[in-house]
Amino acid sequence: MATTTSRLKGDDCERDWIWEREVEAAPWEETRRLSVGAWERQYRRLRESSPFYQRKFREAGVGNSFVSLADLSQLPFTTKEELRQALDEDPPFGSNLCVSPEQVKRVYQTSGTTGTPSVLALTRGDMETWTTMGTRTYYATGIHEHSSVLTTFGAGPFVAGHTHFVLLRIGTRSVPVAPGDTERVVFGLKAGLADTLLSTASFAQYLANRLEKSDADASAIPLTHVVTGGEPGGGIPAIRDHIQRVLGVTVTEVMGIGDVAPSLFGECPHQQGMHFCGAGHIWVELIDPESREPMEIETGAEGELVYTALTREAMPIVRFLGGDIARIEGTTCECGRTSFRQRVLGRRDDMFIVRGVNIYPSAILSVVGEFRPRVTGRARVVRTGSDTSIEPPVPVEVEVTERHNSDPELIQQLEGAIHSRLLFRSKVDLVLESDFGEAGYKTRLTVRK
Repeated sequence: MATTTSRLKGDDCERDWIWEREVEAAPWEETRRLSVGAWERQYRRLRESSPFYQRKFREAGVGNSFVSLADLSQLPFTTKEELRQALDEDPPFGSNLCVSPEQVKRVYQTSGTTGTPSVLALTRGDMETWTTMGTRTYYATGIHEHSSVLTTFGAGPFVAGHTHFVLLRIGTRSVPVAPGDTERVVFGLKAGLADTLLSTASFAQYLANRLEKSDADASAIPLTHVVTGGEPGGGIPAIRDHIQRVLGVTVTEVMGIGDVAPSLFGECPHQQGMHFCGAGHIWVELIDPESREPMEIETGAEGELVYTALTREAMPIVRFLGGDIARIEGTTCECGRTSFRQRVLGRRDDMFIVRGVNIYPSAILSVVGEFRPRVTGRARVVRTGSDTSIEPPVPVEVEVTERHNSDPELIQQLEGAIHSRLLFRSKVDLVLESDFGEAGYKTRLTVRK
Protein backbone atom coordinates (compact mmCIF):
# COMPACT_ATOMS: atom_id res chain seq x y z
CA MET A 1 0.00 0.00 0.00
CA ALA A 2 1.35 3.40 -0.94
CA THR A 3 2.20 5.78 1.89
CA THR A 4 0.95 9.35 1.69
CA THR A 5 3.93 11.68 2.21
CA SER A 6 3.14 14.88 0.31
CA ARG A 7 2.16 17.10 3.25
CA LEU A 8 3.95 15.28 6.05
CA LYS A 9 7.66 15.69 5.42
CA GLY A 10 8.44 18.58 7.74
CA ASP A 11 7.09 17.46 11.08
CA ASP A 12 8.62 14.80 13.32
CA CYS A 13 5.25 13.62 14.64
CA GLU A 14 3.90 13.26 11.13
CA ARG A 15 7.04 11.40 10.02
CA ASP A 16 6.37 8.99 12.89
CA TRP A 17 2.88 8.54 11.52
CA ILE A 18 4.28 7.64 8.08
CA TRP A 19 6.52 5.05 9.72
CA GLU A 20 3.57 3.61 11.65
CA ARG A 21 1.51 3.34 8.47
CA GLU A 22 4.39 1.54 6.75
CA VAL A 23 4.42 -0.91 9.65
CA GLU A 24 0.67 -1.38 9.25
CA ALA A 25 1.07 -2.26 5.57
CA ALA A 26 4.09 -4.49 6.18
CA PRO A 27 3.80 -8.28 5.96
CA TRP A 28 2.25 -9.79 9.07
CA GLU A 29 5.48 -11.53 10.06
CA GLU A 30 7.25 -8.16 10.23
CA THR A 31 4.61 -6.68 12.55
CA ARG A 32 4.82 -9.83 14.64
CA ARG A 33 8.58 -9.34 15.04
CA LEU A 34 8.02 -5.78 16.29
CA SER A 35 5.37 -7.05 18.71
CA VAL A 36 7.75 -9.64 20.17
CA GLY A 37 10.27 -6.96 21.13
CA ALA A 38 7.58 -4.73 22.64
CA TRP A 39 6.23 -7.63 24.72
CA GLU A 40 9.64 -8.42 26.19
CA ARG A 41 9.87 -4.87 27.53
CA GLN A 42 6.26 -4.91 28.74
CA TYR A 43 6.66 -8.20 30.58
CA ARG A 44 9.59 -6.77 32.55
CA ARG A 45 7.47 -3.72 33.41
CA LEU A 46 4.67 -5.92 34.74
CA ARG A 47 7.04 -8.01 36.84
CA GLU A 48 8.72 -4.95 38.32
CA SER A 49 5.95 -2.39 38.69
CA SER A 50 2.46 -3.95 38.79
CA PRO A 51 1.39 -5.42 42.16
CA PHE A 52 -1.84 -6.43 40.42
CA TYR A 53 -0.14 -8.64 37.83
CA GLN A 54 2.56 -9.81 40.22
CA ARG A 55 -0.22 -11.33 42.31
CA LYS A 56 -2.17 -12.69 39.33
CA PHE A 57 0.87 -14.40 37.87
CA ARG A 58 1.84 -15.83 41.25
CA GLU A 59 -1.66 -17.19 41.88
CA ALA A 60 -1.70 -18.71 38.40
CA GLY A 61 1.53 -20.58 39.15
CA VAL A 62 3.57 -18.68 36.59
CA GLY A 63 7.25 -18.80 37.54
CA ASN A 64 9.81 -16.05 37.17
CA SER A 65 10.85 -17.13 33.69
CA PHE A 66 9.85 -15.10 30.65
CA VAL A 67 6.57 -16.05 28.94
CA SER A 68 6.71 -15.32 25.21
CA LEU A 69 3.88 -14.17 22.98
CA ALA A 70 3.77 -17.66 21.50
CA ASP A 71 3.07 -19.04 24.98
CA LEU A 72 0.72 -16.26 26.10
CA SER A 73 -2.00 -18.80 26.88
CA GLN A 74 0.06 -19.74 29.97
CA LEU A 75 -0.92 -16.42 31.52
CA PRO A 76 -4.32 -15.86 33.16
CA PHE A 77 -7.11 -13.82 31.61
CA THR A 78 -8.00 -10.39 33.00
CA THR A 79 -11.63 -9.40 33.52
CA LYS A 80 -13.26 -6.01 33.82
CA GLU A 81 -14.36 -6.87 37.35
CA GLU A 82 -10.75 -7.57 38.37
CA LEU A 83 -9.67 -4.17 37.05
CA ARG A 84 -12.43 -2.54 39.10
CA GLN A 85 -11.22 -4.39 42.19
CA ALA A 86 -7.67 -3.19 41.50
CA LEU A 87 -8.95 0.41 41.58
CA ASP A 88 -10.66 -0.22 44.91
CA GLU A 89 -7.46 -1.69 46.37
CA ASP A 90 -5.38 1.42 45.84
CA PRO A 91 -7.41 4.47 44.73
CA PRO A 92 -7.49 6.55 42.68
CA PHE A 93 -5.52 4.66 40.00
CA GLY A 94 -5.36 1.16 41.42
CA SER A 95 -2.79 -1.53 42.10
CA ASN A 96 -2.09 -1.88 38.37
CA LEU A 97 -0.56 1.58 38.03
CA CYS A 98 2.97 1.02 36.71
CA VAL A 99 4.20 4.61 36.81
CA SER A 100 4.30 7.31 39.48
CA PRO A 101 1.03 9.30 39.85
CA GLU A 102 2.95 12.38 38.65
CA GLN A 103 3.40 10.72 35.26
CA VAL A 104 -0.37 10.40 34.76
CA LYS A 105 -1.30 13.25 32.41
CA ARG A 106 -4.83 12.36 31.32
CA VAL A 107 -7.66 10.46 33.03
CA TYR A 108 -10.74 9.07 31.29
CA GLN A 109 -13.72 7.30 32.82
CA THR A 110 -15.91 4.52 31.49
CA SER A 111 -19.68 4.98 31.26
CA GLY A 112 -20.36 2.75 34.27
CA THR A 113 -23.52 1.33 32.67
CA THR A 114 -22.96 -1.99 34.46
CA GLY A 115 -21.67 -0.54 37.74
CA THR A 116 -19.24 2.03 39.08
CA PRO A 117 -17.28 3.89 36.36
CA SER A 118 -13.70 2.74 35.84
CA VAL A 119 -10.76 5.13 35.76
CA LEU A 120 -8.32 4.96 32.85
CA ALA A 121 -4.97 6.70 33.43
CA LEU A 122 -2.61 7.64 30.59
CA THR A 123 0.95 8.92 30.40
CA ARG A 124 2.16 11.19 27.60
CA GLY A 125 3.41 8.07 25.84
CA ASP A 126 0.02 6.37 26.21
CA MET A 127 -1.73 9.39 24.73
CA GLU A 128 0.59 9.31 21.74
CA THR A 129 0.04 5.57 21.28
CA TRP A 130 -3.75 6.02 21.34
CA THR A 131 -3.43 8.82 18.81
CA THR A 132 -1.27 6.65 16.56
CA MET A 133 -3.74 3.75 16.59
CA GLY A 134 -6.67 6.12 16.14
CA THR A 135 -4.94 7.77 13.17
CA ARG A 136 -4.49 4.39 11.51
CA THR A 137 -8.11 3.50 12.27
CA TYR A 138 -9.78 6.60 10.88
CA TYR A 139 -7.36 6.93 7.98
CA ALA A 140 -8.37 3.38 7.02
CA THR A 141 -12.03 4.41 6.83
CA GLY A 142 -11.23 7.05 4.22
CA ILE A 143 -10.94 10.09 6.50
CA HIS A 144 -7.90 11.97 5.17
CA GLU A 145 -6.54 15.51 5.40
CA HIS A 146 -9.02 16.79 2.79
CA SER A 147 -12.04 15.55 4.81
CA SER A 148 -14.42 17.77 6.79
CA VAL A 149 -15.69 15.80 9.78
CA LEU A 150 -18.70 16.54 11.98
CA THR A 151 -18.22 14.43 15.08
CA THR A 152 -20.81 13.70 17.76
CA PHE A 153 -18.24 11.98 20.00
CA GLY A 154 -18.04 14.12 23.14
CA ALA A 155 -14.73 15.46 24.43
CA GLY A 156 -15.10 13.78 27.82
CA PRO A 157 -15.16 12.00 30.15
CA PHE A 158 -15.27 8.97 27.85
CA VAL A 159 -12.38 7.65 25.77
CA ALA A 160 -14.27 8.34 22.52
CA GLY A 161 -13.32 11.97 23.06
CA HIS A 162 -9.74 11.05 22.15
CA THR A 163 -10.98 11.04 18.55
CA HIS A 164 -10.56 14.83 18.55
CA PHE A 165 -6.78 14.40 18.91
CA VAL A 166 -6.83 11.85 16.09
CA LEU A 167 -8.63 14.21 13.70
CA LEU A 168 -6.11 16.90 14.54
CA ARG A 169 -3.26 14.50 13.73
CA ILE A 170 -4.79 13.54 10.38
CA GLY A 171 -5.32 17.20 9.54
CA THR A 172 -9.04 17.17 8.79
CA ARG A 173 -11.44 20.05 9.30
CA SER A 174 -13.22 19.14 12.53
CA VAL A 175 -16.75 20.25 13.46
CA PRO A 176 -17.51 19.07 17.03
CA VAL A 177 -21.16 18.74 18.11
CA ALA A 178 -22.37 17.48 21.47
CA PRO A 179 -23.80 13.94 21.52
CA GLY A 180 -27.56 13.95 20.97
CA ASP A 181 -27.75 17.54 19.71
CA THR A 182 -29.74 16.56 16.64
CA GLU A 183 -30.76 20.07 15.61
CA ARG A 184 -27.16 21.28 15.47
CA VAL A 185 -26.11 18.16 13.55
CA VAL A 186 -28.84 18.72 10.96
CA PHE A 187 -27.95 22.41 10.68
CA GLY A 188 -24.26 21.66 10.22
CA LEU A 189 -24.85 19.02 7.56
CA LYS A 190 -27.37 21.08 5.60
CA ALA A 191 -25.07 24.10 5.78
CA GLY A 192 -22.31 22.06 4.17
CA LEU A 193 -19.93 22.31 7.15
CA ALA A 194 -18.87 18.67 6.78
CA ASP A 195 -18.78 15.85 4.26
CA THR A 196 -18.29 13.15 6.92
CA LEU A 197 -20.32 12.30 10.03
CA LEU A 198 -18.95 10.40 13.04
CA SER A 199 -21.69 8.95 15.24
CA THR A 200 -23.10 5.80 16.74
CA ALA A 201 -25.06 3.54 14.38
CA SER A 202 -28.18 4.33 16.43
CA PHE A 203 -27.87 8.05 15.80
CA ALA A 204 -27.06 7.64 12.10
CA GLN A 205 -30.13 5.44 11.76
CA TYR A 206 -32.26 7.95 13.66
CA LEU A 207 -30.97 10.78 11.48
CA ALA A 208 -31.79 8.84 8.30
CA ASN A 209 -35.30 8.10 9.56
CA ARG A 210 -35.90 11.74 10.47
CA LEU A 211 -34.60 13.19 7.22
CA GLU A 212 -36.44 10.59 5.17
CA LYS A 213 -39.70 11.92 6.64
CA SER A 214 -38.87 15.64 6.61
CA ASP A 215 -36.88 16.12 3.39
CA ALA A 216 -38.03 15.35 -0.12
CA ASP A 217 -34.47 14.35 -1.05
CA ALA A 218 -32.30 13.74 2.02
CA SER A 219 -29.47 12.54 -0.23
CA ALA A 220 -29.13 16.10 -1.55
CA ILE A 221 -27.41 17.08 1.72
CA PRO A 222 -23.68 17.48 0.96
CA LEU A 223 -22.73 14.46 3.07
CA THR A 224 -20.78 11.63 1.47
CA HIS A 225 -19.49 9.47 4.31
CA VAL A 226 -20.78 8.19 7.67
CA VAL A 227 -18.44 6.43 10.10
CA THR A 228 -20.22 4.62 12.92
CA GLY A 229 -18.71 3.43 16.19
CA GLY A 230 -19.45 2.78 19.85
CA GLU A 231 -21.87 -0.10 19.19
CA PRO A 232 -22.64 -2.78 16.59
CA GLY A 233 -24.81 -1.68 13.68
CA GLY A 234 -22.73 -0.08 10.97
CA GLY A 235 -21.89 -3.52 9.61
CA ILE A 236 -25.43 -4.91 9.74
CA PRO A 237 -26.72 -4.87 6.13
CA ALA A 238 -30.28 -3.80 6.99
CA ILE A 239 -29.01 -0.79 8.96
CA ARG A 240 -26.13 0.11 6.66
CA ASP A 241 -28.16 -0.13 3.46
CA HIS A 242 -30.91 2.10 4.83
CA ILE A 243 -28.50 4.84 5.94
CA GLN A 244 -26.66 4.69 2.62
CA ARG A 245 -29.86 4.79 0.55
CA VAL A 246 -31.52 7.66 2.42
CA LEU A 247 -28.48 9.88 2.90
CA GLY A 248 -26.63 8.96 -0.29
CA VAL A 249 -23.45 8.12 1.64
CA THR A 250 -20.91 5.35 2.16
CA VAL A 251 -21.03 3.81 5.64
CA THR A 252 -17.94 2.34 7.28
CA GLU A 253 -17.45 1.46 10.92
CA VAL A 254 -14.80 1.64 13.61
CA MET A 255 -14.39 -0.11 16.92
CA GLY A 256 -12.41 0.24 20.12
CA ILE A 257 -12.80 -0.83 23.71
CA GLY A 258 -12.39 1.57 26.60
CA ASP A 259 -10.07 -0.52 28.77
CA VAL A 260 -7.74 -1.13 25.81
CA ALA A 261 -7.90 1.80 23.35
CA PRO A 262 -10.74 3.88 21.89
CA SER A 263 -9.76 3.02 18.29
CA LEU A 264 -8.51 -0.43 17.31
CA PHE A 265 -10.36 -1.47 14.17
CA GLY A 266 -11.31 0.56 11.09
CA GLU A 267 -13.20 -0.49 7.98
CA CYS A 268 -11.87 0.68 4.62
CA PRO A 269 -14.17 1.79 1.76
CA HIS A 270 -14.22 -1.77 0.39
CA GLN A 271 -16.66 -2.46 3.28
CA GLN A 272 -15.45 -6.00 3.95
CA GLY A 273 -15.00 -5.75 7.71
CA MET A 274 -12.86 -3.73 10.11
CA HIS A 275 -9.07 -3.94 9.78
CA PHE A 276 -7.04 -4.42 12.96
CA CYS A 277 -5.09 -1.16 13.35
CA GLY A 278 -3.18 -1.75 16.59
CA ALA A 279 -0.22 -3.75 15.28
CA GLY A 280 2.89 -3.28 17.39
CA HIS A 281 0.90 -1.84 20.31
CA ILE A 282 -1.86 -4.39 20.98
CA TRP A 283 -1.70 -8.17 20.68
CA VAL A 284 -5.02 -9.80 19.80
CA GLU A 285 -6.09 -13.38 20.46
CA LEU A 286 -9.24 -15.20 19.47
CA ILE A 287 -10.67 -17.73 21.93
CA ASP A 288 -13.65 -20.03 22.11
CA PRO A 289 -16.25 -18.12 24.20
CA GLU A 290 -17.22 -21.24 26.17
CA SER A 291 -14.04 -23.30 26.59
CA ARG A 292 -11.75 -20.22 26.36
CA GLU A 293 -9.28 -22.28 24.36
CA PRO A 294 -7.18 -20.34 21.80
CA MET A 295 -8.38 -20.28 18.19
CA GLU A 296 -6.54 -19.45 14.99
CA ILE A 297 -7.24 -16.01 13.55
CA GLU A 298 -8.27 -17.22 10.11
CA THR A 299 -11.06 -16.50 7.67
CA GLY A 300 -14.42 -17.75 8.96
CA ALA A 301 -13.35 -18.25 12.58
CA GLU A 302 -15.78 -16.98 15.23
CA GLY A 303 -14.76 -16.29 18.81
CA GLU A 304 -14.17 -13.78 21.56
CA LEU A 305 -11.50 -11.10 21.12
CA VAL A 306 -8.82 -10.93 23.83
CA TYR A 307 -6.31 -8.07 24.14
CA THR A 308 -2.81 -7.61 25.56
CA ALA A 309 -1.25 -4.13 25.66
CA LEU A 310 2.35 -4.24 24.40
CA THR A 311 3.34 -0.60 24.89
CA ARG A 312 0.92 0.86 27.43
CA GLU A 313 2.79 2.48 30.31
CA ALA A 314 0.37 3.57 33.02
CA MET A 315 -2.15 0.71 33.24
CA PRO A 316 -1.11 -2.28 31.09
CA ILE A 317 -3.50 -5.18 30.56
CA VAL A 318 -2.77 -8.82 29.80
CA ARG A 319 -5.24 -11.13 28.06
CA PHE A 320 -8.18 -8.83 28.73
CA LEU A 321 -11.52 -10.49 27.93
CA GLY A 322 -13.12 -7.89 25.66
CA GLY A 323 -16.54 -9.54 25.51
CA ASP A 324 -16.99 -8.98 21.76
CA ILE A 325 -17.79 -12.04 19.67
CA ALA A 326 -16.32 -11.54 16.22
CA ARG A 327 -16.15 -13.34 12.90
CA ILE A 328 -12.85 -13.11 10.99
CA GLU A 329 -13.67 -11.89 7.47
CA GLY A 330 -10.20 -12.20 5.97
CA THR A 331 -6.50 -11.53 6.36
CA THR A 332 -5.81 -9.52 3.21
CA CYS A 333 -7.64 -6.73 1.37
CA GLU A 334 -7.63 -4.91 -1.96
CA CYS A 335 -6.68 -1.74 -0.06
CA GLY A 336 -3.27 -3.29 0.68
CA ARG A 337 -3.59 -3.70 4.43
CA THR A 338 -2.33 -7.04 5.69
CA SER A 339 -3.92 -7.16 9.14
CA PHE A 340 -7.01 -9.31 9.72
CA ARG A 341 -10.55 -8.00 9.16
CA GLN A 342 -13.49 -8.74 11.48
CA ARG A 343 -17.17 -8.12 12.08
CA VAL A 344 -18.65 -8.10 15.57
CA LEU A 345 -21.55 -10.53 15.90
CA GLY A 346 -22.53 -9.33 19.37
CA ARG A 347 -21.52 -8.97 23.00
CA ARG A 348 -20.98 -12.04 25.17
CA ASP A 349 -23.06 -10.38 27.91
CA ASP A 350 -25.98 -9.85 25.49
CA MET A 351 -26.00 -13.40 24.17
CA PHE A 352 -28.90 -15.62 25.19
CA ILE A 353 -29.69 -19.26 24.53
CA VAL A 354 -32.95 -20.57 23.12
CA ARG A 355 -33.17 -24.36 23.28
CA GLY A 356 -29.45 -24.85 22.89
CA VAL A 357 -28.88 -22.22 20.18
CA ASN A 358 -26.79 -19.10 20.88
CA ILE A 359 -28.55 -15.90 19.78
CA TYR A 360 -27.16 -12.35 19.63
CA PRO A 361 -29.60 -9.40 19.63
CA SER A 362 -27.81 -7.89 16.62
CA ALA A 363 -29.23 -10.77 14.57
CA ILE A 364 -32.72 -9.55 15.48
CA LEU A 365 -31.82 -6.06 14.22
CA SER A 366 -30.99 -7.60 10.84
CA VAL A 367 -34.50 -9.02 10.60
CA VAL A 368 -36.36 -6.01 12.02
CA GLY A 369 -34.59 -3.55 9.71
CA GLU A 370 -36.21 -5.18 6.68
CA PHE A 371 -39.63 -3.88 7.81
CA ARG A 372 -38.93 -0.19 7.26
CA PRO A 373 -40.63 2.26 7.02
CA ARG A 374 -43.18 0.69 9.35
CA VAL A 375 -40.41 0.31 11.96
CA THR A 376 -37.48 2.60 12.74
CA GLY A 377 -34.95 -0.25 12.79
CA ARG A 378 -34.29 -0.28 16.54
CA ALA A 379 -35.20 -3.27 18.68
CA ARG A 380 -34.21 -4.92 21.96
CA VAL A 381 -34.68 -8.17 23.86
CA VAL A 382 -36.44 -8.00 27.22
CA ARG A 383 -35.01 -10.35 29.84
CA THR A 384 -36.01 -11.16 33.39
CA GLY A 385 -33.58 -12.59 35.89
CA SER A 386 -29.97 -13.50 35.22
CA ASP A 387 -30.40 -16.82 33.40
CA THR A 388 -28.72 -17.05 30.02
CA SER A 389 -31.36 -19.45 28.71
CA ILE A 390 -34.73 -18.02 27.66
CA GLU A 391 -37.78 -20.15 27.04
CA PRO A 392 -39.69 -19.13 23.91
CA PRO A 393 -41.53 -17.00 23.10
CA VAL A 394 -38.68 -14.47 23.56
CA PRO A 395 -39.96 -10.94 24.42
CA VAL A 396 -38.79 -8.43 21.79
CA GLU A 397 -39.60 -4.71 21.75
CA VAL A 398 -39.56 -3.03 18.33
CA GLU A 399 -39.56 0.75 17.91
CA VAL A 400 -42.23 2.19 15.62
CA THR A 401 -43.68 5.56 14.72
CA GLU A 402 -47.05 6.62 16.11
CA ARG A 403 -48.74 5.54 12.90
CA HIS A 404 -47.88 1.89 13.52
CA ASN A 405 -48.12 1.63 17.30
CA SER A 406 -51.21 -0.60 17.04
CA ASP A 407 -50.65 -2.89 14.09
CA PRO A 408 -51.46 -6.57 14.71
CA GLU A 409 -50.49 -7.49 11.16
CA LEU A 410 -47.02 -5.98 11.61
CA ILE A 411 -46.56 -7.89 14.87
CA GLN A 412 -47.52 -11.14 13.17
CA GLN A 413 -45.15 -10.49 10.27
CA LEU A 414 -42.24 -9.63 12.58
CA GLU A 415 -42.76 -12.72 14.69
CA GLY A 416 -42.99 -14.84 11.56
CA ALA A 417 -39.78 -13.41 10.10
CA ILE A 418 -37.86 -13.90 13.36
CA HIS A 419 -39.03 -17.51 13.56
CA SER A 420 -38.20 -18.17 9.91
CA ARG A 421 -34.74 -16.61 9.98
CA LEU A 422 -33.56 -17.23 13.56
CA LEU A 423 -35.54 -20.39 14.36
CA PHE A 424 -37.14 -19.30 17.64
CA ARG A 425 -40.56 -18.01 18.58
CA SER A 426 -40.84 -14.42 19.79
CA LYS A 427 -43.46 -12.18 21.35
CA VAL A 428 -43.17 -8.78 19.72
CA ASP A 429 -44.36 -5.56 21.37
CA LEU A 430 -44.42 -2.33 19.38
CA VAL A 431 -43.01 0.65 21.30
CA LEU A 432 -43.34 4.29 20.25
CA GLU A 433 -40.22 6.32 19.51
CA SER A 434 -41.07 8.64 22.40
CA ASP A 435 -41.09 5.68 24.82
CA PHE A 436 -38.21 3.60 23.44
CA GLY A 437 -35.43 5.88 24.66
CA GLU A 438 -32.77 8.31 23.47
CA ALA A 439 -31.28 7.62 20.03
CA GLY A 440 -28.50 10.19 20.37
CA TYR A 441 -25.93 7.76 21.77
CA LYS A 442 -26.04 3.98 22.14
CA THR A 443 -29.02 1.64 21.99
CA ARG A 444 -29.02 -1.10 24.59
CA LEU A 445 -29.86 -4.30 22.74
CA THR A 446 -30.92 -6.07 25.94
CA VAL A 447 -32.98 -4.65 28.81
CA ARG A 448 -33.98 -6.32 32.06
CA LYS A 449 -37.42 -5.72 33.48
